[in-house]
Amino acid sequence: MTPHRTDIQEALTHFGRGGMVLLLDDPDREGEADLLQAAQFCTAESLNFMIREARGLVTLAIIAQRLEELGIPLIEPRHTPPHAPRFTVPVDYTPEVTTGISAQDRAATIRALLNPQARPEDFAQPGHVFPLAAHEGGPAQRGGHTEGAVGLARLAGVYPAVVMCELMDEDGSMAKLPAIEAFSQRHGVPVVTVAQVTAKLE
Repeated sequence: MTPHRTDIQEALTHFGRGGMVLLLDDPDREGEADLLQAAQFCTAESLNFMIREARGLVTLAIIAQRLEELGIPLIEPRHTPPHAPRFTVPVDYTPEVTTGISAQDRAATIRALLNPQARPEDFAQPGHVFPLAAHEGGPAQRGGHTEGAVGLARLAGVYPAVVMCELMDEDGSMAKLPAIEAFSQRHGVPVVTVAQVTAKLE
């Protein structure tokens, strides 16, 4: 079963206005979907929806340059597969958060990571928001959700940072095509593929 792929331009318009999108990678890679929202539109309400409905780990795909500006280092990989994403040390935005884990706190941290006025000393390390550094070569270099998400943001004309949450089934397993299709129809969320994003960027 293959989920209906939304026209990429329709998905970009939806995404560029703050709507959520499901991004599906290659079936020969993971064959899984992440629920995405452009980070500049992230609120406590939208983040809570992602946590409740998608159920996976919430991360922030973002350009490596911004992480370097804020002094947020990569975690040295150990025993990871070649296609693993580039995790950084998780952070909290100390001027606005309490414990750091609530949807409100995490949304505040996500928005602060985009704020040009934010300084390295504003972010506690470790924290509760997990930035992922996108490869500069985009999805053509690494066909993962991180690069696909940042590529989607660039195409939509929004800040190149995207909140992502892996889509899981109710039983705790990773959602595959039938469940991805059902989620898309239930919530009216368009499905695009990393391959579509890659082709549009070329």
